Amino acid sequence: MAQALSEEEFHRMQAQLLELRTQNYQLSDDLRKNTAELNAVRQKISTLEKDYIKAQKALSKSKKAQEVDALLSENEMLQGKLHSQEDDFRLQNSTLMQELSKLCSQIEQLEQENTGLKEGRGLQPAASSPTSSPVDGELLRLQAENSALQKKMAALQEGYEKEVQSQKGVEANDEKASETHGQMDSNGVQSHVEASVKGEDSADGATDQMETKCTKLEQRVKELSEVELQLHTEVEEKRLLKEQLQALESSKNTDMTKLQEELAKLSDKLKKKQER
Repeated sequence: MAQALSEEEFHRMQAQLLELRTQNYQLSDDLRKNTAELNAVRQKISTLEKDYIKAQKALSKSKKAQEVDALLSENEMLQGKLHSQEDDFRLQNSTLMQELSKLCSQIEQLEQENTGLKEGRGLQPAASSPTSSPVDGELLRLQAENSALQKKMAALQEGYEKEVQSQKGVEANDEKASETHGQMDSNGVQSHVEASVKGEDSADGATDQMETKCTKLEQRVKELSEVELQLHTEVEEKRLLKEQLQALESSKNTDMTKLQEELAKLSDKLKKKQER
């Protein structure tokens, strides 16, 4: 069969073989080029994926940073509110303590006046001195002092009534004695008349003394009543101030608790954001 092939067919087949080899070489070159391009594209894709991941991380960090900044600004705002409320409470507390100090000074002065009244010296101005005892102890002391003052006033009033009754009895006896001496015979009882006159003079002197004592006692009772009223007023004012202080402390504690809870929540949020 090989002998049957002509030279022309042989050349044609050889040309076809060369053409096929040439095409094969071209296809091989194209394959290498395409493979190189594919590898380059894959590298670009890998690089782009890495850049995309980096961009996502940067974006996530940026969002977290914005959230952290927002939380920090909110935290600073809450701390500012807390400091402002603490300053307001300190100012109110200072004002109330000054008023308490003034009231304590006035109460001390009233106590000194009360001591002067007990000693029989009347009302006298006393120098005020600041007190340093706690509020509760001061209130208890004032209540005890007030109770003692009321008992003292009751005793003075009782003594005053007894003296008035005894004075009335003395005056009645003097009147009876004068009537009895007036009915006696003037000729035979001259000495008795003179004694009666002396008795009347002494009775008048005793009456004047008793009236003076009664006037002084009435004045002292009146002064004690005024002191008692002042003490009641001061004690009531101090009680009201104590209630205001307690209300302010309760309000401050409530606000502090709320702010601490909000700060704790913000801290938890910050920790969670940082963990992510």
